[in-house]
Amino acid sequence: MSCVLSNAISTVGPNSGIIPHMPATRSNSAPSWTQRLAARFYFLRGNLHRQLGNASGERREYQWAVDDFSRALDRDAGLVAAYYNRGVLYWRELENWHRAIRDLTRVTELAPHWHEAWFNRAIAFQRRGDLASAAADLQHYLTVATDPGWRANAERQLALITAILHESRSR
Repeated sequence: MSCVLSNAISTVGPNSGIIPHMPATRSNSAPSWTQRLAARFYFLRGNLHRQLGNASGERREYQWAVDDFSRALDRDAGLVAAYYNRGVLYWRELENWHRAIRDLTRVTELAPHWHEAWFNRAIAFQRRGDLASAAADLQHYLTVATDPGWRANAERQLALITAILHESRSR
């Protein structure tokens, strides 16, 4: 169990072991320290449920993870990693493309440097059938991505989507 929890903690942020958080601005008030602490608790528990879902394949674990990420966001709306993790679970495990796109869009608004959000939102758009939006997100991802393996994957997907879009326009 401790191995699962340490994996959950180490895979939270983009390229780091920290929990990304956006500071409060004038338009939103900062949560109290108790709210931030409770948000972190639910965030970590959500990651635990996600890891348990990966290990067991049980869909209910993923739903419990989504519920915990939602609880974390209720307490601290600046917890960008909770939007990201919930968005990925929505498209990849729960097949809820609309909610995935909503959460991943929020990540791109709060943390536009989070490259993986653009890539994952492109996949959610693709699964929803919005190939033009998927292509636009993949193009953006390719301008900022640094990982050569994921870049190659994005280039292949973009080429396929572009071919499909071109074929559908020529009909």
